[in-house]
Amino acid sequence: MNNDDTVRAGEYVLGVLGAEERAAVERDAAGNAELAAEIAFWQARFTPLLDNVEVEPPPDLFGRIAAAIAAADAADLPGTVTVRAGEGGWQTIALGVERKILYRTEGRITYLIRGQPGASLPGHEHDDDEEIYVLSGDLTMGALTLRAGDFHLARRGVKHPTATTAEGCMLLISAAA
Repeated sequence: MNNDDTVRAGEYVLGVLGAEERAAVERDAAGNAELAAEIAFWQARFTPLLDNVEVEPPPDLFGRIAAAIAAADAADLPGTVTVRAGEGGWQTIALGVERKILYRTEGRITYLIRGQPGASLPGHEHDDDEEIYVLSGDLTMGALTLRAGDFHLARRGVKHPTATTAEGCMLLISAAA
């Protein structure tokens, strides 16, 4: 018995194979006594465990786990930082406004701002240049309205007025830490 057949037999018994893969294992086992014996071996060991399971995992669970492993393997690029959309936490910084830090060094910080429709942030002065890129929605500061795809630079020492969003917004910001 080769290792690939052992893995296929285990995955078959655990029920983590898709319909086509499952049918292929069944076809192969019909003509391969060693594979059929390996399936029987794993069924004898796993079936008692399954009898005690009260909650069945979702059918796509193994696929999601495999995708997460593949993504982690693909993301292993030396000298880089990757933050996935579902990673990190959002912190409330004002009513209807949240921030998610993506990266911080001694002198800079890069983060997302998520504003709910109607939310606002008070005006403030900048210790250093602040770069804003509007990913979605709108952002209004005084008479200036920014929309998705717009870039805005607030220079050091400049105070901008209260920022509001009518539709809600997602902003990418790089600023002094």
